[in-house]
Amino acid sequence: MAIGKWVQAGRNHGSGKNIQQQGRGSDSTGTGPGTGEGDHSEKVGSPSNIPTLNSLIRRALDPDYKKRKLAAADRNAHPFILACLAMDEEEKVRAEVAANPSATLEILTHLLHDPDENVRVKVATSRTVTAQMLDALAGDSAFAVRVEVAKSRTAEPAVLTYLVNDPSHDVRSAVASNAGATPDILAILSEDDSPAVRMAAARNARTPEHALETLARDEDRSVRMAAYGNPSATEEVRKLAEEISITTTKVHPALDAGSDPDSLGAMAVSDNWVIRQGVAMNKATPKDLLASLAMDRNWQVRRGVALNTATPEKILHDLASDPERDVRQAVADNPSATKDVIDIALRSLEVHKHRQPI
Repeated sequence: MAIGKWVQAGRNHGSGKNIQQQGRGSDSTGTGPGTGEGDHSEKVGSPSNIPTLNSLIRRALDPDYKKRKLAAADRNAHPFILACLAMDEEEKVRAEVAANPSATLEILTHLLHDPDENVRVKVATSRTVTAQMLDALAGDSAFAVRVEVAKSRTAEPAVLTYLVNDPSHDVRSAVASNAGATPDILAILSEDDSPAVRMAAARNARTPEHALETLARDEDRSVRMAAYGNPSATEEVRKLAEEISITTTKVHPALDAGSDPDSLGAMAVSDNWVIRQGVAMNKATPKDLLASLAMDRNWQVRRGVALNTATPEKILHDLASDPERDVRQAVADNPSATKDVIDIALRSLEVHKHRQPI
């Protein structure tokens, strides 16, 4: 029986109709949504269950959504009640249903297409979510849903391979951290543009040796150290990471506070984003260069400007609304930012909390 019919059955019962008749309907086996064949030997409509069911239905249809939310979170709730609550007008109630381990596959399948992303996130993180459901959610418009799909150990390699090309580095990082990611997937992510993704790949024990060697040479020290600490790293990989770190210990001119403005100006237009980031983080960088770098196409360069305690308030004000979450967070963390600028950044972080980063 479809979930909608279960809800109608509950409403009819509340209107005085016979729940025994409604509970059975045309499905004499009692295997309607959420019951599952063989589950609950006493059917919903059996006389012995009528008093309890009356109470459960009243709770599920209570005008106070907080009470309905508690009913939805009850792990002992009958699937019939959860089926009713899966149609609730309040998304917080439906989210509790999706998170309830007693929710049946039919209920989860219904919530898979819920209009609210928080509900779909709960479906993706459900203990009983299937690989097929995750496959459907991998193309979700909300990056928060795709992140949970990428984290799931239930996700099949084909789904993780699809998410390798996701526009959100948070999603790709989650794939790289997934213990179920194949060596081929991790080899691809070891060359990702985002250091956060490469670091996640460097930490994954399934990353192949040739990819770890590449990561041990990475321009980002954190990535190299992650490769060094990988439980599968060979002595050669660890030695390589150590050698690269020693040779790069010297401060780069882009970060050197003693660098002259002309040198910093030349480095600010370098094709290498790491050098531009160094200039962006340098306290000696002139304000006009910081203003230019604050509009850099690479978000990590803009983040460098946002972290710089010498960055003027006007520039920080503009970066507080940057499309990239990590840039806005850097503004909020900058000790030189004014309270007004920090408030703008924090409000922007909240507004964009469940939106896909650019």
